[in-house]
Amino acid sequence: MMTIKSKIEHGYGWVKQSIELFKQHPTKWLALSSLYIVFFQFLPILLLEINNTLIQSNGSIFILFIVGSLGLAFSFSWPIFTSFIIGVCRETDANRTTSMGEVFNRIKPHIKQLMFLGVVFFAYRLLMIAVTEGDLEALKDWSPDRVETEAMPAVFWWLMLKLLVLQIPLLLATWYSPLLVSYHQYSVFKSIGHSVWASLKNIISLITAWLTLTVIVVLGMLVLGLTVGFIALASKGLAEVLGAAVLVFASLIATAMLFSIQYYSFLDMYYKKGEDFTS
Repeated sequence: MMTIKSKIEHGYGWVKQSIELFKQHPTKWLALSSLYIVFFQFLPILLLEINNTLIQSNGSIFILFIVGSLGLAFSFSWPIFTSFIIGVCRETDANRTTSMGEVFNRIKPHIKQLMFLGVVFFAYRLLMIAVTEGDLEALKDWSPDRVETEAMPAVFWWLMLKLLVLQIPLLLATWYSPLLVSYHQYSVFKSIGHSVWASLKNIISLITAWLTLTVIVVLGMLVLGLTVGFIALASKGLAEVLGAAVLVFASLIATAMLFSIQYYSFLDMYYKKGEDFTS
């Protein structure tokens, strides 16, 4: 049985392995991270804003339908992309020159299940919104400018607590579930339950890995931020551009590393040494 010290070392080891994996093909990992951020974080928010604008301006129902459908499609399909990236991680880690098309073909038979998994998590996020809606309404009249003169209202801290309590099960449930559907042929709800169990079993190692990654990214941003600060003395405009570039680059690195940590934790949890993925 692993001790707490060995679990911490295990989590730190995932980060070291992730850095080595990233160094093999940095361009590939940055490109895949870019696709994930654009299609599954940026575009759903953008499409939601467009949808709200169309509703307020009584826009075309047809366009509203198309925009809404696209937004839902992106919201439901992130488990497919996650499984694809972890598959790419596996092939790269095993030093195989497998095409990305072949990796996608391996998870293709499970696309319906993965989409349904996305629907389940989307429904959970809607539940989160419903549970916190009253608190958000209560905060509407609160101005950030009043923070310096007044204490934050109790409803703010209650909202933060609610979000934390609701977000933790979501994180645990999403960490392994797409991979269990794609590579272990688990049903949607079995994969969710098993993901929560496996994440809790690995929680010390996972927290160690997440905290280590956070420290690395923050330190990297501080160093780059200081560099940008010196540049600002000579050219404020250039410094603003570089500052934005630093934030984007840090997001891409963090996303790529998170996928690698997810891969190595999944590999350790569900496979014996030398055993390969199946689909």
